[in-house]
Amino acid sequence: MPISGLTGQNIVEPVDDSVCSWYSGPTLLEILDNMPIGEDRNAEAPLRIPVLDKMKDSNRSIIFGKVEQGTVRLGDRLALSPRNLPCQVLNIINDKQQQVAYGRPGDNVQLKISYLDEDEIFKGDVLCPRDTPMITSEVLECELELLELQRPIFSKGSQCMMHIHTYADDVNIKDIKWAIEKDPNTGEETKKDMPKFTRSFAKCLVRIGMKTPIPVEKVSDCGALGRFTLRDEGRTIALGRVLRYIPSNKAAQPRPAATASTTPAEDKVAPVVFNLETGQTEAQAKPLAGIAEEEENDK
Repeated sequence: MPISGLTGQNIVEPVDDSVCSWYSGPTLLEILDNMPIGEDRNAEAPLRIPVLDKMKDSNRSIIFGKVEQGTVRLGDRLALSPRNLPCQVLNIINDKQQQVAYGRPGDNVQLKISYLDEDEIFKGDVLCPRDTPMITSEVLECELELLELQRPIFSKGSQCMMHIHTYADDVNIKDIKWAIEKDPNTGEETKKDMPKFTRSFAKCLVRIGMKTPIPVEKVSDCGALGRFTLRDEGRTIALGRVLRYIPSNKAAQPRPAATASTTPAEDKVAPVVFNLETGQTEAQAKPLAGIAEEEENDK
């Protein structure tokens, strides 16, 4: 598509045939206006608004953010994740400083909120429906595409700065499950399972540990909240996607110990663990049962 920023041709008005006779298509603005909204900008999905900034006005808190998913409307009863603090939308102002009744995916909005003090709101928090609050996690399993590293290697224990939606903080690489490295001379790719380290321009699957639980989504569920970058010493060293996570607010917990009068063995609840493969919480296997099974398999 031909355009000229200097003369403005084919940006708002179509280019004249005498200038460009081979092009008869739409202008730049017409193409941009008609671009479809992607699947990760679903207006009917659960609401997600990462907090970018905040201020106080007339004893009410105002939250600045971008609607990444869902639709926010006047009167909506929301929660501020990760602490699930209840709040309600009193007013919505768009990026043109106009008061509106709702905000859709892609809209930058200012929300006047009730029930929340300014010191309870932090950059990186996410507004979500109160009835279905977001899951938070301290351990993420992610696919990384490494760029040029600041240090010679990227290994377990490496620390760097993660930028995911509006949240930014130091994180720790807990494990590298596999890495695919390309030979710079031959271009041949080699996959290594559980390597101790990997190098620049590799692709790898890692587990990342956070300092505190953060609201997060799988990239398949909400791209804007599932993509991130890793930075080191002011330079971007990796592009990442969240594939799975371990919820920090587990739905199932062991029950407290029963009293002596009601202590049948069958009433006791076994410890539970979160299975990353199935995405479900399940009872932890007994160690003796595992040993017996291995012995039977050996026979």
